[in-house]
Amino acid sequence: MPNLPTNRFPGTQTEEYAVSNLMYDTLEIPDILAAFEAKKPGKYTSAYILGLRNNRTTAKSLPDEEQRSAIHETLRIELKGLNFNCCENFQDLKGYIRDGFPKNEWRVKYKEAGLHDYDNARNSRWVSTNDLNSKMETFITTYTTQLTNGYMPAAFATKVTADATAFTLKYNAFELSKGTGVGTSAKVIANNVVYDDMQNLQNDAHMVFRNDAARLKLFMIMEVKKQVSPPGSANLGLELKEKESNLPVANASITIQSATGIAMHATTNAQGEADFSNIDPDVYHVKIQVTDKPEINLTKEVDTGVSARMKVVIP
Repeated sequence: MPNLPTNRFPGTQTEEYAVSNLMYDTLEIPDILAAFEAKKPGKYTSAYILGLRNNRTTAKSLPDEEQRSAIHETLRIELKGLNFNCCENFQDLKGYIRDGFPKNEWRVKYKEAGLHDYDNARNSRWVSTNDLNSKMETFITTYTTQLTNGYMPAAFATKVTADATAFTLKYNAFELSKGTGVGTSAKVIANNVVYDDMQNLQNDAHMVFRNDAARLKLFMIMEVKKQVSPPGSANLGLELKEKESNLPVANASITIQSATGIAMHATTNAQGEADFSNIDPDVYHVKIQVTDKPEINLTKEVDTGVSARMKVVIP
């Protein structure tokens, strides 16, 4: 299995978007843009700069993992309601079968109309709902006369088809939203395009301002990062609770560390809380150790000016 791509920007994606935006704004200052154009005529056109900004917009618009999880959960809730409609249609269809067929045929007709799939569908085994809808539609088409004699409304067939279509569209979106690996890769790849753009701009700045340290600094990624995310401008708090009792977990050992920083340690208090104040904005690996419990490892992006919080359930 191929490895998933990783973000190459040395910081959070929020910082990456802020740094790139500031660099592009600086680039468009008339005398600075003229200096770039003088060194590389024909490169730094309005179309080129628009392309830089478009790459940033594309990356920023792609949902991150938390957003994708929220989308998936929203679709699940919506799908539950649509599944209910389809199951209700089957119950109505059974009523028309009872009035349209002899009693000794009811059971076999229920099965033909999708009884087994109904039993699965009502237990949220949604892969069966599509089969249920298909069987109901076929059954209605095959036995229209008998069902009409059983007092089936003329609009019922249309309703079954409409509900089936709505369910299938939502189910397909739901299944697609589960592909977090694909979604993560697309986001990371787009972010790395932005980082490549910034590095290219930084490299050209070395040519343009090799004898102007002040202006060169305006295009050094890490220097600009310090402007948008000053060191010590972030906070991270954790809250640990037991899964079964929902009680706070005290005396747990917490270690956080960014890729370029030193490890920092804390112990949860009686309320199960631990705080890391005045830390640098970055992506942190979080290690949680609770006595007699398996070690838990998580990742958390902490941005400047944000009091990030993590609520962790200990199994």
